[in-house]
Amino acid sequence: MRRYIAIIFILLCACAAYAAPDYLKIDPVTETRGIWIDAGAIPKTDSAIREMVRSYARANFNLLIPETICRGYAIYPSRVIDRDPRFADNIDPLPVIISEAHRLGMEVHPWVWVFRAGYIKDKGAILTQHPDWAERDRDGEQLSPNGGYWVSPANPSARDFLAELFAELVTKYDVDGLHLDYVRYETEVKKPYGYCDISRNTFLRQYGVDPIELELDSPDYYYWIKYRERLINTFVQRICLQTRSLKPNVVISAAVSSYPPDARLHYMQNWSNWAANGWVNFLAPMSYSSDDGHFGRLILIQKDAIAGNALLAEGLGLYVHKEMAQTNAQIAISREKCAQGQVIFASSYVDDTHLEALRSGPYSTTAALPFRNMSVAIDALSARATAADSAGDDELAAYYACQAGGISDYIQSMQPKPYVLPIPPPIPVNN
Repeated sequence: MRRYIAIIFILLCACAAYAAPDYLKIDPVTETRGIWIDAGAIPKTDSAIREMVRSYARANFNLLIPETICRGYAIYPSRVIDRDPRFADNIDPLPVIISEAHRLGMEVHPWVWVFRAGYIKDKGAILTQHPDWAERDRDGEQLSPNGGYWVSPANPSARDFLAELFAELVTKYDVDGLHLDYVRYETEVKKPYGYCDISRNTFLRQYGVDPIELELDSPDYYYWIKYRERLINTFVQRICLQTRSLKPNVVISAAVSSYPPDARLHYMQNWSNWAANGWVNFLAPMSYSSDDGHFGRLILIQKDAIAGNALLAEGLGLYVHKEMAQTNAQIAISREKCAQGQVIFASSYVDDTHLEALRSGPYSTTAALPFRNMSVAIDALSARATAADSAGDDELAAYYACQAGGISDYIQSMQPKPYVLPIPPPIPVNN
């Protein structure tokens, strides 16, 4: 490992002053290339599912993230939860997706909604069967201004249920990972959220005040944020430990809010602390933007927040891009900023034209997943860096050195360490 670090340090120092290469055309060697496959885009027949998987393989994707537990249902037959009505009387799509993906060298990480359980037209099976598990806003309403129903992270029975559900998924299928979404509270931007009776009563016992009485800029409001954030943190920790005890090689990842301060203040989502404690292997910030400059700045902020403790696969919002050229440009930007890959949202917005543009553009070569065979990846990247440096291609050498350094930092972060306390949330308090 010291040899890798020495090579990386020398190359980075030597190359710092050079211009960037054409990141759209380079061979990254190792890179996460994922796609969120929303449940509505999953076909209902064996042959159609296999063709969908093959279409992504032809475009050199290496990671499929199918929406599996969502809207308070499961798309597969479950003993824990009702089946999604959209898949009633149809085949179980997961075994087909997994078998075809594995045959073609791709991984499958089921995408699960954690605390969001329904939407305006359907509360979902969880809250229909357990209405007392519902989270509420400050006025006592269950339906959020965004049209969502949520399970309360403070409810012990709900937490046990979700843990059992995710354990079933991981053990029932030959999955390679588990991808967490909505692992947070509903946004605070439109209306304060998280005021179910259990949360209020627990906070009252612990802090001596009902949170509904707190002013948003009061000193005690700081503790209300910490209280809810702790509920999210401890659940992420629980699912991580549970999943790895069941299947040690399963990769844990999460779709997260793109700007760390907002993630904590608006969603109670302290994902930098998840990375610091090793609970997630990679993070996919949802940096959906049509502003390429803003997109690039977000990556730098995210990398600083992660601090080498997890890998970064940048979320690209295809639906907000003006054209496919912008998607390709943002893939290039993610490489320039030394992220370890991308995840595209979402399959409902992807057609054959998009796939061909990727296959003939930034995904013209295959790439290994950076969280597998990491020592091999570092060797390959270091060799590319050395070769590029010898050929006088200093800027390309810097790119490969940076990628090798990112994986090396991540390996170092995986060593056993004490629990990392979260730093205080970035809330301004009037004293």
